[in-house]
Amino acid sequence: MSADWSRLLASPEYLRDLYNDTPPSADSCDPFYVHIDERGTSVTLGFDTRTLPVNIPAEWHGNGFNAFEFHLVFGGVEGLRVTGWNAAAAGSIDMTVREGVFEVVLGSAESGISFRASTARLARARAYLASGSI
Repeated sequence: MSADWSRLLASPEYLRDLYNDTPPSADSCDPFYVHIDERGTSVTLGFDTRTLPVNIPAEWHGNGFNAFEFHLVFGGVEGLRVTGWNAAAAGSIDMTVREGVFEVVLGSAESGISFRASTARLARARAYLASGSI
C-alpha cells in the first residue's frame, strides 16, 4: 500500500478528526464492499477495521464497540477494469494520487478491479460490536 492511502485518510475531509491525524494503516483495513455505479460514474469501497477511532462521538460511548467501518466514494471514474474478484483481491488495495487523480487497484491484473477517479469522499462511517476477529 502506498503512503497516499494514509495521506488521504488523514486529510480533514476523511478520518483525521476521528483518529487524531493518524488513521488506521492499510494493513489493518479490510475491503469488504465494492459498488460500481455506472449512472454516476462512481465506485464505492467499504473498509472494516478493528483500529477504533480515538475521538469517538458521544453516542458511541458505553456501547462496547470493537469495530469500525467506513465507505469512500470515488467519483468521475475512468478506465474501470474488472478482471475478477476473490478473497485474495479483497485483501490487497493500492491507491496513489498523481496530479490530483486517484489511481486505485484492488487485487492484481489477473483478478481485481482498477480505476482512476477525479474525486474521493467519505460517505459513511460507523462503529459497531463485531463478534470474532478479522
